[in-house]
Amino acid sequence: MIQLEDLNKIPILSSLEEKTKNAFAERTYRHKLHAGSTLLIEGDPADACYFIASGHFRVLHMNPEGRIQVLARLTPGSPINLISLLNQEKVNLGTVEALTTANVLVLSAYDFEFLLSHFLDFSKTLLFVFAERLKNMTQLAAELSLYTVKARLARFLMDLADTRQIFDNWTQDEIAAQIGTVRDVVGRLLREFENQGFIKRDRHQILLLDRKGLTEIANQIT
Repeated sequence: MIQLEDLNKIPILSSLEEKTKNAFAERTYRHKLHAGSTLLIEGDPADACYFIASGHFRVLHMNPEGRIQVLARLTPGSPINLISLLNQEKVNLGTVEALTTANVLVLSAYDFEFLLSHFLDFSKTLLFVFAERLKNMTQLAAELSLYTVKARLARFLMDLADTRQIFDNWTQDEIAAQIGTVRDVVGRLLREFENQGFIKRDRHQILLLDRKGLTEIANQIT
């Protein structure tokens, strides 16, 4: 059984009432994944949801032509697959991959329904999660429809700098999947940004040199 101190390390669970935490702990177990492991496959039956205890994941969608779009990157504390369990079709709405070694708390679909039905604070907490996810998906849809690929790359680089994430753990394939394009386009645009003095590439790192210039590009619309 999961210990209560484990739940207190996950922000969205730490605020639950003690009786809710006990019910949650009794119904979950811990599962470890290695970097590169697939947790969920899009289209498979949704039989559980997960709460990230440690590690990082990405959620992606693949179109019939095999092109990948990253929908989200998830960090410790984030829940996974909640919407799939509430969807009428009860299938995974995206593929989820572990980017690092990770641990998740697993809650079966049956127990998920039980907690939703019997513990109001659990339901309310998930509503806040859904609202945040909806906001993020709305922003993603706006980015893909309103901004050029060059603008999306500039915004991506600045967002990573603002959140103090390092650039050297992103391959050009991953960046392409994140901003909705292909690897060759990312490589060409990075070379263009470097030639214009906006960035500097040092081995596997990208350094921002001219934020003002990137900001102008980031505002370009389709």
